[in-house]
Amino acid sequence: MQFSQPWVLWLLILLPIGLYWLTANERFVRRVQRAFSNQASTTNQRRAGVRIITAILALLTLIIALSGPHFWAMLKDDPRRHLKLAIGIDVSKSMLAEDVINKEISSANSTEIVNRLNSASLLALRLFEELDGEQAGLFFFARNGIEVVAPTRDQGFLRYMVKHTRLGELTESGSDLKMAMTTGAGLLGDHINKTAGAIVLISDGEDTENSPDELITQAEEMNRNRVPVYTVGVGQAEKVYIPIRRPGTTRIEGFYTDPAGHPLRTRLQASNLRSISTASGGAYFSLGDTEPRILARELLSLIPESTELATDVPRSRRLRDWTPFLVVVGLVLYIANRLL
Repeated sequence: MQFSQPWVLWLLILLPIGLYWLTANERFVRRVQRAFSNQASTTNQRRAGVRIITAILALLTLIIALSGPHFWAMLKDDPRRHLKLAIGIDVSKSMLAEDVINKEISSANSTEIVNRLNSASLLALRLFEELDGEQAGLFFFARNGIEVVAPTRDQGFLRYMVKHTRLGELTESGSDLKMAMTTGAGLLGDHINKTAGAIVLISDGEDTENSPDELITQAEEMNRNRVPVYTVGVGQAEKVYIPIRRPGTTRIEGFYTDPAGHPLRTRLQASNLRSISTASGGAYFSLGDTEPRILARELLSLIPESTELATDVPRSRRLRDWTPFLVVVGLVLYIANRLL
């Protein structure tokens, strides 16, 4: 047993003082009763004894409670400490489209472009800020997947990588959501029987390499491996052009075109993201005009409920705080004393 405030135990010296005072008080009351009734009541004597005992026990438990007692016990670990997350940000060219509304980016940095990519980056940042014991890794994907940070509880490093990586310079043509799922699963590693794993893909849902059936097949494989994929859609359903901006400037110099010279148009492919999340056992979210922090909290609260370990959450020997229990016991004893 350990105490967080051991100096409070000096108050135990009040116990003999309190016992003496209570005993003297009960004797005085008994003498007064005898003076008026000329007889001793056995019932009153018993009640007096119980009052003394409950008062001393109440004082004892409250003093110990104030000292912050912690007892060693075999407790179940927090399930979130056995959860690994792989957060993936889509860095394909279509993510440069500016069909999103994000007041947080606009107010925080007037020089930062409000586009899909920066909105996805901000959501990833908020996810890392809201972690509470989970391990999380980071990867980027377009036509290929790039593992950036292996799963870790170092939130500071994760936030640093998101803030200081120039995602706009990493964008490439094409997008492969099947590769994104594979990269996320590889980042989680062999988590079976050890941790629960989940993948979060922040994307506009466009896929230039696979058919919808191929995406569903891969998602079903993830489900069999107990790795749900949560998807967050970024962008609007209406098609928009993809602007070209020189780094460090806000002026549009043109628009991306296809090999034939026609301007490329892009839109949110929510159906791809929904089918992936449904087939894998995850859930689909739309960033829309939702505040990133609110969405991050909602997402992180849902993931532990739908992911599971292959075995029960392990137990470990840890200190358990008994202060609340002792406070309740002390209050019950005090109330009992007052009712006698």
